[in-house]
Amino acid sequence: MRRVGITFLAALAAVSVVSVSANPLPSTTQLTSSQPTGTKKCHANPTPFVIPSLQEWDGGSGNWRLDANTRIVVDPSFANGGALDADNTFMRNPSNLKQYAASFQADISEVTGVNVEVVVSSKYGPNDIFLTLGADSTDPELNIEGYLLDITKKGISIQGVTSRGAFWGTRSILQMLILADERGYALPHGHARDFPNYNERKFMQDIARKPIPMSDLHEYATLSSFYKFNTLHHHYNDNPGMQVKSILPDWQTKYAGFRLRTENPAYSMYASNDTSYTKQDMREFQDFIKARGLDLIPEIDTPAHSLCFTKFHPNWSIQNDTARGDWLDLSNPEVQPFLEGLWTEFIDWFDSREVSIGADEYDPSKGDLARKFVNSMHDYFATHFNRSIRMWGSDVRLPGTIEINPNIHTDHWDWTYSSPVDLVKRGNKVCNLNAPDTYLVPRTLSYEDFIDSRKIYDLWEPWVFDIFDKTNTSRNLSPNEPLLTGGGLGNWNDFLSESVTRVELFDRVSRGLDVFGEKLWAGAKNSDHISYDKWAPLAKKLRENIPGITLRRRPQSKGQFLMSYDFENGVTDASDNAYDAKLQNGATIVEAGEGHGRAAQLTPDSYISTPVDAISYPYAVAMWIKPSGDQQPNAVILESEDGRVLISNSTAPTVTFEQDGNQYDTQVILPPGQWSHLAFSADTKQTTVFFNMRRVATVQYYNPRWDVLANSTMLITAPLSTIGSAKGNSMSGLVDGFVVLDRASYGGEMAFLGKRFADALP
Repeated sequence: MRRVGITFLAALAAVSVVSVSANPLPSTTQLTSSQPTGTKKCHANPTPFVIPSLQEWDGGSGNWRLDANTRIVVDPSFANGGALDADNTFMRNPSNLKQYAASFQADISEVTGVNVEVVVSSKYGPNDIFLTLGADSTDPELNIEGYLLDITKKGISIQGVTSRGAFWGTRSILQMLILADERGYALPHGHARDFPNYNERKFMQDIARKPIPMSDLHEYATLSSFYKFNTLHHHYNDNPGMQVKSILPDWQTKYAGFRLRTENPAYSMYASNDTSYTKQDMREFQDFIKARGLDLIPEIDTPAHSLCFTKFHPNWSIQNDTARGDWLDLSNPEVQPFLEGLWTEFIDWFDSREVSIGADEYDPSKGDLARKFVNSMHDYFATHFNRSIRMWGSDVRLPGTIEINPNIHTDHWDWTYSSPVDLVKRGNKVCNLNAPDTYLVPRTLSYEDFIDSRKIYDLWEPWVFDIFDKTNTSRNLSPNEPLLTGGGLGNWNDFLSESVTRVELFDRVSRGLDVFGEKLWAGAKNSDHISYDKWAPLAKKLRENIPGITLRRRPQSKGQFLMSYDFENGVTDASDNAYDAKLQNGATIVEAGEGHGRAAQLTPDSYISTPVDAISYPYAVAMWIKPSGDQQPNAVILESEDGRVLISNSTAPTVTFEQDGNQYDTQVILPPGQWSHLAFSADTKQTTVFFNMRRVATVQYYNPRWDVLANSTMLITAPLSTIGSAKGNSMSGLVDGFVVLDRASYGGEMAFLGKRFADALP
């Protein structure tokens, strides 16, 4: 496992084949209208807050209330889908109303605790939520994903143009329920006419350079769907930024990720050993996301970013020292047939009628060769798979005389590589992923570490490619440009797995998707446009209560103490939460003496289990430890799915944090046969380590890339599932005064906490 150091504070001081609706359909009225469909009435219910905002709202009076008799009623005429469903998504075989209803049912249950029934019937009652189709498909504003919402004393009706449009209506109801928790889940009577300004609302994620478990991908899908995103774009292969071979002669040794694992021996060697997905994994994932209104764009990025292939076939790389080792040589007669075969192997894994071939950041001296390649891949996909392709904007940095096929959908990402204005002039559809505004790159110096939500809310629109010069038509598109398909948020993990933990990454993404969801759907104008300062607190409440999300890692607590075990009364939790633990596999409570009273005793095979898996920042964890003289290598103090706290690592006797398979040393040594107080605390900026109630270190990651060469502080997710390990590798010794706070803590408080549980101090 990669080990990353922690710096001591003292040291710190010194043409498309398939007709997929091409996406925007915004009209001038659509982008500027903020008026309801009816006449304003005195004392009418105000527009309910949802993200993205409702385009139009005509408030009534009174409320509808969810109760134990509420049902989700699916119109039998459309239960298995509508006539417009199949031709208006990137994916074949989209979900139908019944499948969407099942997703909605589970969400309501988790949010409210009410177990609603799903029935198929043409009749619904005043307590029910009715899902149907039939909204006007010829309405140029309502378009294929719009819906009509009526909340009245007769019940709730959601009428979509398509099944997916009706599902977006359920997202609005779900969010209203979350925010109505203190009102007994009462929703205001009224009528909404809601529709997206843009038909491509995308979350793009680099899952090549950060191993992401499939369970996490499900949660990112749930998060995206909650804000009415309709597209996921997965970048399946990549490597760290490369220098030319003359500067980086060991290029073949660098990390390269390829996330698709086939049983075919011709291609199985390329799959990453740390994390990869099988055909069955992808089938289940696509079924899952379809039932949440999402499409998937798969990307295998070539001919650059291809170290996962060139490290096995170095002769396929460009054979000169001024080229990067991850550039495939398109003049090599073996390369393109290999790439065609690669796609042939994996294409049937995916339901998408459009895929991405990447094609960015290639050797600029081979512009026409690259242009010929992308055109030939367009033709290959059309002829062999009846599918269309998209690519990253690259034409400016690939100069040549060959015109790139205008039927190739382009993800614009950087002005130095392409001009969105020129692309639409040539007839290319364009999606706005313009950096730096839409880029989230953890711990970078060039892009956003966290999305600046205020900036996006106040300044960004999908048609804006230069927020400093929004009226310049040579730098931006028209809001009504028919070739502008939409935009989204792009998460790139340039600095590999050790630079960001799974929980940190999810937190960053979740704090950005909401505001992009707002702007991609409703834009700058909505029913009752509110300031960012009023929008943000409600957005936060929604973000913290999304059903199906576990990666927040914030267990419920009735007070500042999440857990507190003094072991005087066994493993009873002294906090208000009653998170009582259990002694497992021979763990015991013994008289410890030395001012500690009773303490827990662990052996390598014994451990203490708790009902809390982990906690993310902010938090503080503190405990007294008296290790025995003999410890197994990598003996565990704390453990959960997210990682471990080790008493030592395989090369040094220092307390070590482990997250996602990466180790971070603390240089703290717990002396055997002596009581020591160990604590660590994370706020929104760093994780601080305390030894004997003194602040001694911060957890850091050193970024060795040539253009960074800097330390960054890490936010560790505290593992709490077990004290010791359920896997037979617990630390040996005594533990006392185990406390977890659901807020960060600092030096003075640590001393106070330590003294509460011991009369004798070190």
